[in-house]
Amino acid sequence: MINKDHFTYLWPTLFGSFYNPNHFEIKDELINYIEEYKKNNPAGRKSGENFKLYESNYDLHLQKNEALNNLFKNFMVKSFFETAKEANKEYLNLVEKSEIGVTFTDSWFIHYEKGGFVTPHSHGQCSWCCVYYLQIGKDSSKINGGTYFQKPTQSRGTSDFGSYYNKFLHKNFEPEEGKMYIWPNHIMHGSYPYEGDKDRIIISANAQISIIKDGKLLKT
Repeated sequence: MINKDHFTYLWPTLFGSFYNPNHFEIKDELINYIEEYKKNNPAGRKSGENFKLYESNYDLHLQKNEALNNLFKNFMVKSFFETAKEANKEYLNLVEKSEIGVTFTDSWFIHYEKGGFVTPHSHGQCSWCCVYYLQIGKDSSKINGGTYFQKPTQSRGTSDFGSYYNKFLHKNFEPEEGKMYIWPNHIMHGSYPYEGDKDRIIISANAQISIIKDGKLLKT
């Protein structure tokens, strides 16, 4: 037996990027639903980390709307499932002869006013979180309404090339209509102020992923 050198990555942070192939088929219906929702609920949900925006309650996945059901069941569920599989690919033996179930714990939309943004925060009661870009203007960019994520580990003050990979304190992600990002719940994140002329609308969700065997959720 010949011993071979190898590398092991411990506790990596996985981010998923997914594109909804049916985005433009459901976009208008989703926007119409959001506009009607705002008329019926003019106050919106108040939150300390939000500025110059409208936020819905956290139960979109429970609403009876065909376009929302299409988004959650046909796109988001599959995307969360694929992310959980990739993150746990070394442990797929745990789900042999079982099913993986995706449960939404929260879901909501945010309709930004000009200059609106969200300060850094993280989510609880879930394993993965997402942001789906429903509508953005042509002038949107990484720093104009884009989503950013903060590094979860502390810096040690080293500046040599060996630590260059650990240098950056945050990462900016490019917004794009019909695109969704998924990340672990503990990651601090927020959005840059949006100064575009076209309304910026996103849909977010938190999810738990469980093993289901004989109709029961299994603890791991």
